[in-house]
Amino acid sequence: MRRLARAVLAGLLGALAGLGFGPVFGGVPGPAPFVTAVAACAGAATLAVAVAALVPRLPSTVVSLAGAVVVVATAIAVTGSGAAIADGPWRLLTGALPADPTGPPLGAVALFTGLATLFAGLLAAYAGSPLAPVVPPLVCLLAALGLGASGPPLPGWYAPAVVVLVLAVLFAGQGAAPRPGVLAMVAGTGAVAVAATLLLGPAAPGSGEPADVRTLVSAPVLPRSGVSPLQQYLALRDETLPVRVTGTTSRPGGVLRMATLSRFDGTYWTVSGDFRLAGRRLPHPPAGSRQATVTSRIRVESGDPDWVLSPGRTTRLTVAGLGVDESTGDVAVPAGTASPTAYDTTSVVNQADVGVLLSAEPAPARDRLTPPMPAAIRGFVERTVAGKPSAAGQLVALYQRFKTAGDFRYDEAKDVPGGHGYYQIQHLLETKRGTSEQYASAYAVMARGLGVDARVVMGFRPEYQGDAFTVTGRDVDAWVEVRFAGLGWVTIDPSPRGNTIGTRENRPRTPTRTGQVDDPLKNTTPRRGGSTRPRASGDGPPSGVSRSDDVWLPIGLTAAALLVVLVLSVPGAKTVRRARRRRDRSPRRAVLGAWWETVDRMREAGLPAGPSLTTGQAVALTDGMPELSALATMVDHAAYAPGDTTADLPGQAWEAAGEVRRRLRAGMGRRGRLRAFFDPRTLLRPR
Repeated sequence: MRRLARAVLAGLLGALAGLGFGPVFGGVPGPAPFVTAVAACAGAATLAVAVAALVPRLPSTVVSLAGAVVVVATAIAVTGSGAAIADGPWRLLTGALPADPTGPPLGAVALFTGLATLFAGLLAAYAGSPLAPVVPPLVCLLAALGLGASGPPLPGWYAPAVVVLVLAVLFAGQGAAPRPGVLAMVAGTGAVAVAATLLLGPAAPGSGEPADVRTLVSAPVLPRSGVSPLQQYLALRDETLPVRVTGTTSRPGGVLRMATLSRFDGTYWTVSGDFRLAGRRLPHPPAGSRQATVTSRIRVESGDPDWVLSPGRTTRLTVAGLGVDESTGDVAVPAGTASPTAYDTTSVVNQADVGVLLSAEPAPARDRLTPPMPAAIRGFVERTVAGKPSAAGQLVALYQRFKTAGDFRYDEAKDVPGGHGYYQIQHLLETKRGTSEQYASAYAVMARGLGVDARVVMGFRPEYQGDAFTVTGRDVDAWVEVRFAGLGWVTIDPSPRGNTIGTRENRPRTPTRTGQVDDPLKNTTPRRGGSTRPRASGDGPPSGVSRSDDVWLPIGLTAAALLVVLVLSVPGAKTVRRARRRRDRSPRRAVLGAWWETVDRMREAGLPAGPSLTTGQAVALTDGMPELSALATMVDHAAYAPGDTTADLPGQAWEAAGEVRRRLRAGMGRRGRLRAFFDPRTLLRPR
C-alpha cells in the first residue's frame, strides 16, 4: 500500500504541475477545457501507475508503453487535436498569450502533463531513490513557468501546495519515518522558499521581466504594413487612401485606436512591436486605476486597413489568425492575409481621474532620445516647464502651452505639410500651426526629453450618432499616451482643436459627444509645487521620475517572514520529535525517548546534561529529584534488563518525564521558559 500511496501522490504532484500551465490560457485554475484536459490526462496516467503498483508482477516496460498509449489517446480524444497535436509546442512558442484552450496547443499541454505524471508514478513505483519521482513534475512545472511567464501570476496557494506534495512524495519514499532534524530542515527550507517566492520574487533587486521561453523563438507574424502608419496620415486625411468604417459601440464618444508607435529615430515614429499569432482572446493590459470595458461591432465598408480598429486595447476579437503585439495590444493583419471586413471587439479603456493623474508619478522612459533633441526644441521645453518642479506639472505645462495658450493653431488647410520628425517639430514651433500628427509627435518627443515614457498613437476620431459611428479617412488622428506609475498608459491630446486655422472641403464635422472624454487633462490647470524636477534633456531620466526601485519594503517583509518561519520552526521541530519519541512502536525505545526528552529539557534549564552522562550522574544534577530518579530506574531497566520491556512501562516513563519537565519549568521563571521554548541547541543532536 505504501507503494500505491507514493504513486498516487506522485500523480497528484504531476497534475498540480500541469495546472501551472494555467497562465498560458489565462490564469489558474484556468478555463474549463484546460482543467478538463489536464485532469483527464493526469488521471489516466495515475490510473495506469496504480494498476502497476497493485500488480507488481507487471514489467515496468509494459506499464510504461501501455501508460504512454493511454495518455496520448486521452490527450487527442479530450482536445480533438488529432495528428495536429504535434504542432502544439510550436504554436505555443510562437503564439500570443493567453492561448485559446482548444486544439493542438491545449493538446500539447495535456499530453506533456500526462507524460510527466506517468513518469513520476513509474519512478515512485519502481525506482529506489526517493528524489526520482519529483523530477518529472518539477520539469513540467519549469516548462509551465517559462511558457507562461508573461501571463497572469500563479495564485498564492500554488507554491505551498507544490511544496506540500513534494514533501509528501519524499517522505512516502522513506523506508522509515524521517528523523525530526531532517523533517525540520526540509519543512523549514520549503517554508523559506515559499515565503521568498511570494514576497521577494516580484521585486527582487536586479530582477527584470520574467524569463519567457517564447523569446527564444522569433515571432512568426510579419505585419502587412511595411512602413510607419503615421506616414499614411496625409494620404488618409486627403482621402487619397480611401477608407470607410461603420459600427456601434457601448461607449460612444471615444476615439478608435489603430497603431502604437513607440520608436523614434529623429525622423519617423515607427512600430516596434513583436507580433505573435493571436487567437480570439488577447493579452490584457496591466491593471490601472480605472478601466472601462467597451464592446464594439466593426464593419469595413471600403478600403483595406492593415490594422484592427478598436476603442481601446483589444482583449477579445471574433477573428483569429491575426498578429498581436503583447506589449501594446495592437492587432495587425499579417502579410499575405486579407483584412477582416467584419469583426466584434472587446477592449479596455483606461479612464484616469484627473486628480489622481496630477498626483501620480510619470513612469521613466525606457530609452533615451536618439538623436537627442535639437537646441531649439530643448530651449522651448526648458522655458515651458520652468518653475514646475514635479514631472506631472511639467507635462501639464507642455500640454497647456500647446492646447490653451492661444498662439498655437490647429491647421485645417487643404494643403498642409506632412511629417513628424525633428524638422517638422521645429517648423511647428516657428509657425505655431500644425496637424495632430505634428502636435502628437512634438509632445511625445518633449515628454521623452523630460525622461517620461511617452508614445504616439494613430487612429481615428469618429463621427457619432447615438451609439453608431462612421469613420472615413478625413477622421484620421494622432495623440499621445504617457505611462504613469500605477495607472498605466493615459491618453493625452495636445492638439489645439479649438483654435483652428484654414479650411478644407472634407473637414470633419464636430463629433456628437456623450460627455465621455478620452483626454483627462482637458480643461485642467498646471499643478504647482511638487517634489523634484526632472532634467529637460535626452541624456537621462529626471530625478522627479520614479524608477520603481523601492524594493526595500518587500525585502523587509521577506526578511521578517523568514525570521518568523525560522523561529517558529524550532518549537515545531521539538513538538514533532517529542511525538515521535513517545509513539515509538518499540516499548524500549519509547522509554529511552522519555529519558532523551528529559535530558533535553534539563539542558534548556541550564543544567550541564548531555548524552555522555549516566542516569545516576543526571539525577545528581537535580539533587535527587524523585520523579527523575524513578525515570532513571525505568530507563536502566529498559536498557539493561533481560527480556522485553513491558507495554505499560513507556506510559509510566513519559508520565515521570512530564512531571520532571513541569518542575524544571517552575524553577526557570517566565523569561527562562520563553528562552527554552525557542532554544535550538537540543535539535543539533537528534536522537
